[in-house]
Amino acid sequence: MSEKKIIQAQPDSFGTYLKKIWAHKALIVTFAKRDLKAKYAQTILGIGWSILHPAVILFLFTFFFGYLLHWKTGNTPFALYVYSGLLGWNLFSYIVIQGNNSLTESAHIIKKVYFPKLILPLSKVLVGLVELCISLLLLIGLMIWYGYVPSWKIIFLPIVILITLIPAIIMVSWIGALSYRIRDLFHVVPFLMYAGIWITPVFFTMDILPKEWQSAWSVNPMTGIIEAWRWCLFPDWKYNTDHLPAVLFLLPLCIGGIWLYSRNESSFSDFA
Repeated sequence: MSEKKIIQAQPDSFGTYLKKIWAHKALIVTFAKRDLKAKYAQTILGIGWSILHPAVILFLFTFFFGYLLHWKTGNTPFALYVYSGLLGWNLFSYIVIQGNNSLTESAHIIKKVYFPKLILPLSKVLVGLVELCISLLLLIGLMIWYGYVPSWKIIFLPIVILITLIPAIIMVSWIGALSYRIRDLFHVVPFLMYAGIWITPVFFTMDILPKEWQSAWSVNPMTGIIEAWRWCLFPDWKYNTDHLPAVLFLLPLCIGGIWLYSRNESSFSDFA
């Protein structure tokens, strides 16, 4: 006899919800493949856009801030400094923006088929990781150009990448859980991503502020995450442990966000 699946109106417990996500993990790959095919279908450059886009941003930041304004980044070449920050920031912002858009994009599916709705933004995570792997090719080229050889710390980069996913999932889960009541939250997301890069040391160093204000950067958890990227990539980079409390605080926020998301996903059909 086939196994019976019981769908209840009552929200699942946190553990049960995670088990359901694992049981539907094949959908994550299916949705990710669909998005990748749709993104690169009938394009001349294809996956080359995943390199061209960050390359253009890198050129603009390097030209204006590095060449015209003469901002310094210690012994690290400005282009390498900026691109190491862009890798982490672009992964984070892509998941936040696309993860929140996934609810409205798939509204027709949500109304017809049952599955844990967190599957939708998690598929965007997979797409973001694929694009990150492609973008790393440019980083390799830059490190060869500047003669930079990564140290043994590069083995921690996969862990740092996973940590980068946590604040993105936090924003997707909290905004998604609350937006069925406050639709304006969806419109705030692009603004938050635009403003966020200016308060995160992606293309500037933290000593741009007066010394008494520099500790304020540590309140932003993305500061510690971006710095962790550079610690993994650059042999002489020292990590400031003052950033750790904000990064560690992300874990309970992530658990709380997923729990809230699961409690409210029955209302997501209203997006259709």
